[in-house]
Amino acid sequence: MKKKIQDNKLIQMALILSVLLTPSTVFSYTVLWDTSHGVANGGNYQPSGYYQTLAQHLGDNGFTIDTTSDGFLVDDPGEYDVIVVCLASAYYSPYTSAGVKRIVDFVDDGGGLLLMGDQQQHPNANIQPIASQFGITFGPADLEPWEVYTSDLADHPVFDDVDTIFMYAAAELSVSGPASPVAWQEGSGKIMVAVAETERGRVVAIGDSTLWAVNPKVVDSYFYEADNPEFSVSTFTYLAVPEPATVLLLGLGSLILLRRRRI
Repeated sequence: MKKKIQDNKLIQMALILSVLLTPSTVFSYTVLWDTSHGVANGGNYQPSGYYQTLAQHLGDNGFTIDTTSDGFLVDDPGEYDVIVVCLASAYYSPYTSAGVKRIVDFVDDGGGLLLMGDQQQHPNANIQPIASQFGITFGPADLEPWEVYTSDLADHPVFDDVDTIFMYAAAELSVSGPASPVAWQEGSGKIMVAVAETERGRVVAIGDSTLWAVNPKVVDSYFYEADNPEFSVSTFTYLAVPEPATVLLLGLGSLILLRRRRI
């Protein structure tokens, strides 16, 4: 009898640890990528184009990516874990105040938001109304030289298993309020990546729209540079993984079900 009790405790501990320590393998997540504001480069900067390798890599790690050509005011983002607002996929028109509110509400309700901007010559103003809600500004300056490798990374979950990231022709970020920098250009100290957290939701902002792109027409395929593949998974995992309290509740729920099955 005593051994049976000890075995049950070990099973319970193992289940809790598996849930808490390996969320990306226990859960699957959904991502909604907005293309409703016009996709750059002949429509190639979307998950079925230059981001196809990213979509496949994330798919191998528990993520499913959908796109919306109608936008978040039509397709409800609340059904997803993460939404993506990428400048290269929002190139020809800005987000309206109603669209911004829908995105902010999504984050406030516990969703994850990825923002990807680019150099000053590109229309960062299209997505800036969203970024401003979280204390983030795209493009006070550009990063020079254009090819930037950096290992100046904060101790943060977006850099799990990441030592170095690469960006090409990216914008500097500035932060205030709830936002914090987590990656800097070595030497200049310019901010390359920033994060912000609300009471329930999370935001990651990146000053480059091409770091996870693969363009078959050119030699440069930035997805494969440095630890960019690992950076993609850790970023989306950080944005999608439930808050610790939610994960713990799920673990306890699993224990209760296990106990009932044994009675």
